[in-house]
Amino acid sequence: MIWHPTLRRKLLRDIRTQWPQFAAQTLIIVLGVALFTAAYGAYRNLNASYSGTFETERFADVWVTGGAAPAFAAEARTVPGVADAVVRRQADLPLRVGADKLRGRLVGLPADRPPAVNAPTILSGHYPAANEVLVEHHMAEHFGLRSGATLSVLGTDGWREVSVAGVASSAEYLWPARSRRDMFPLPDNFGVLFAAEPLATALAPESTEQALIRFAEPPSVATADRIKDLAAAHGAEEVVSRADQPSNWLLRMDINAFGELSYLFPLLFLSVAGLVAYVLLHRRVCAERPVIGVLLAGGVGRATLLWHYLQYGIATGLAGALGGILLGLAGSGALTSVYLRAIDLPASAAVVEVLPITLLGGVTFGVAAGALGALAPALLAFRTPPATAMRGATPSGSGRISLPERLIPVLRRLPARWLLVLRNIGRSPRRTWSTVLGTALSLLVILTSWTMLDTMTTALDVSFHQVQTADARVDFTTPVDQRRLAELTAAEGVTAAEPMVQLPVTLRSGGNSYSTVLIALPRDTTMHGLRPVAGSPTARPANGILVGKGIRPLLHVDLGATVEVNVSGAQAVQVPIAGVLDEPIGTFAYCTIEQLDALAGAPVPVNSALLRLAPGTDPDQIRRVLSDRPDIAAFEDLDQVNRLIDRYAGFFFVFIGVMLALGGLMAFAIIFTTMSINIVERRREVGVLRAGGMPPGMVARLITGENLLMTMLGVAPGLVLGVLGGRSFLDTYRNDQFQLDLVVRPGTLGIAALAVVCVATVSLLPGLRAVRTLDLAAILRERSD
Repeated sequence: MIWHPTLRRKLLRDIRTQWPQFAAQTLIIVLGVALFTAAYGAYRNLNASYSGTFETERFADVWVTGGAAPAFAAEARTVPGVADAVVRRQADLPLRVGADKLRGRLVGLPADRPPAVNAPTILSGHYPAANEVLVEHHMAEHFGLRSGATLSVLGTDGWREVSVAGVASSAEYLWPARSRRDMFPLPDNFGVLFAAEPLATALAPESTEQALIRFAEPPSVATADRIKDLAAAHGAEEVVSRADQPSNWLLRMDINAFGELSYLFPLLFLSVAGLVAYVLLHRRVCAERPVIGVLLAGGVGRATLLWHYLQYGIATGLAGALGGILLGLAGSGALTSVYLRAIDLPASAAVVEVLPITLLGGVTFGVAAGALGALAPALLAFRTPPATAMRGATPSGSGRISLPERLIPVLRRLPARWLLVLRNIGRSPRRTWSTVLGTALSLLVILTSWTMLDTMTTALDVSFHQVQTADARVDFTTPVDQRRLAELTAAEGVTAAEPMVQLPVTLRSGGNSYSTVLIALPRDTTMHGLRPVAGSPTARPANGILVGKGIRPLLHVDLGATVEVNVSGAQAVQVPIAGVLDEPIGTFAYCTIEQLDALAGAPVPVNSALLRLAPGTDPDQIRRVLSDRPDIAAFEDLDQVNRLIDRYAGFFFVFIGVMLALGGLMAFAIIFTTMSINIVERRREVGVLRAGGMPPGMVARLITGENLLMTMLGVAPGLVLGVLGGRSFLDTYRNDQFQLDLVVRPGTLGIAALAVVCVATVSLLPGLRAVRTLDLAAILRERSD
C-alpha cells in the first residue's frame, strides 16, 4: 500500500523536526517560482499590450519609401493576402517650440478620416484640420504642448506657425526612434507631428512618398518576396519590414531578451533547488539506512518507501510553488508597470492579466524541482537490501592522513584538534562535496546577475566617456564653413567646435548588406575616442574606413577586406576596412572628412558640428543662445543622450537588481541548509567529544573551522561558474546595436566570495548554539552511522 500511516506520521515528524531545512529548501523554490511567475507574466503582459496597440492602430507590416509609391500601392492591393495599401508623405523638417529648435518629422494623414494603416491614437484634442497638427505624446509631454498651443515648422517657404489640434500616440513611435541608425534621440531634439496631407504637401512639396502595406494575416515567404519584387520594380529606395521598423525592433529586441531571461533565470534557480533537494535528501537517506532496513524487514513495500521519500520533495515543491505564485503575481504587475512607464506607453494600451498557463507553469516547475531532486535519493532507499541497511555504514579500510598533510608535511605538526579539522574533510567525501557544491551554486546565482550589471554599467561609461567625448551637437539649416564654426566658439561657454557629417549608408560584401551611418570627422578630432580592437591601428588611417566590430559577423569581413559603400543618389564605391573599433553601443562606420570628399569627388556639405563646453556651463543656456541664431536647426545635449540610454537600460537594471537580491537570498538558503545539516548529522560525534571533556567553545571552533574550510574549497569553482553563467546570459542581449563583452571586476569577485563566507559563518550560528544544549546521555544511547 502506497499510503502507509506510520510513514505518513514519520514524514510529518521529519518536516517538524527539520523545519529550518524544510523552510530553506521551500524558500529556494518560492524564489524560483516567484521569479518565473513575475517575469513570464510580465513578458506576456508586454506582448499583449503591444499586440493590442498594433491591432487597434492597424500597424503596417511593410514600409516602402521612394519610387512610384502610388503605382506600387495600387498593384500591391491586388496581391493575395494584402489587406490595405496606403500612400502618405513623410519629411524630416526642423521644428521650433518657443525658443527651442529640434529635428522633427512630419507624417501625412488623410484630410477627412483616419488612415486605414498606422492610424495614431488621439489621446486628447481632435483630428487635425487645415493648418493643424497632432503632436506625438513624447514630444507633447516634454514641451507641455496641448490643444490650442502653437509651434513652427521650417518648410520650403521658411518658418510656418501651426496650431496643435491634439496629442496622439503612435505604434510607430512607442519608443521614439528616428531610425535604426539613430535609436536614442532626445525628446528635446526629435519630435513627430501628424498633419493632413494638404498641409504636409505645402510644408514639404519635395518630400518622399511612402507606401504602407498591411497583411490580412502573417504573410508567406512567397507573398513577402512578391511585395519586395514589386517595390524594386517601382524604384523604391528602401523597404522595411515590421520586424526591422526602428521602434518595434528596439522594443521587440528588449522584450525578447527579457522573455528569454524569464525562462533562464527561473530555470537556474529551480535547477539549484533540485540539486539542493537531492543533496539534502540523499544525506538523509544515508543517515536513515538502519531505519530503512527495519522498515523493509518489517514488510513495508519498496514502492511505499519510494513514495515516502518522494513525498518530501513534492511537499517542498508544492509549498514553494503556491508561495511563489502568490509572490510572483504581485511582481508581474509591478514589472509590467515599470516597463510601460519606462517607454511611456499610454495607460489605455496597457494589458495586465493573469493567464492560466503562467499559474500552471509555476506549479509544474515548483513540484518538478522538488520531485526530481528527491527522485534519486528515493530510488536509493527503494533499492537498499534490508540486511545491508540494518548493518549501517562501515568504514572501508584503515584511516589515513589527509591530502593537505601529504602535500605539506609540516601540517602534521599541528595540534591534534586542528588535524581533526583537516582529516574530517576527507573522512566524509559526501559531506565535503555537498558543502562545496552548495557554495559553488551560491556564487553562480549571485555572479550571474552581478557580472551582467557590471557589464552594462561599463558599456554605458565607455560609450559616453571614452567614445563620445563631445558635450553637444548642433545641426545647421545650410552647409557651414570655418567662419561659421568660429562663430560657435565665440558663444560664451563653447570652447571648441568640430565639423561632422553623417550619411546613411549601406555596406555590402558578397551577398551580405548592412545599413548604418557613415560618420566623417576631422583627422585630428578630439571629440570622438578611438577604441580599436586588438590588431587594428591605434591612429586614424589616411585611407579606408573604420567599422564597429559588430559589422564583422554581419558581413563576414575583417581588417583589410573591401566593402561596397552605397549612398542614396550617389554611385557606390569600394573602400577597404582600415580598422575595427570596439564600441559597445551602436555599429557605425567612420572616415575623415578629407577622405569623404575624395570618395565623393567633391566637397560634401557639412551640416552638423560637435561642441566642447567649458566646465560648469549650463547646456540649456547654450541651447537658448544658439537656438536664437537663424542658421541653427537643432541643438542636442549629448549628456542627456547618456541619461536617455540609462532610462532605456533602466528596466534591465531593475530586473537584474531583483535577480541579484533574490540570488543573495537563495545563496543564504543554500548555505544555511547545507551547514545546518552538517551539524545535525554529526550529533553523536559532537556528543562523544563533549562527553570526553572537550569544552563546548572548542567544539564550536572545530566545527566552524571545518565548515569554513569546506566553503573555501567551493569558492574557486563557484567564481568560475558565476562568470560562465554571466557570459551565457549576456548573449541574450547581444545584437548589432549592443556589442557587449562580459566585464568581470576583481572587486565583484572578491566581494561575492567574502559575502558567501560571511553567510556561511552566520548560517552556522543556530547549529553552534544547539551544540551547547545537547542532551549527551540521550545522544550516546542513539544508534548512528
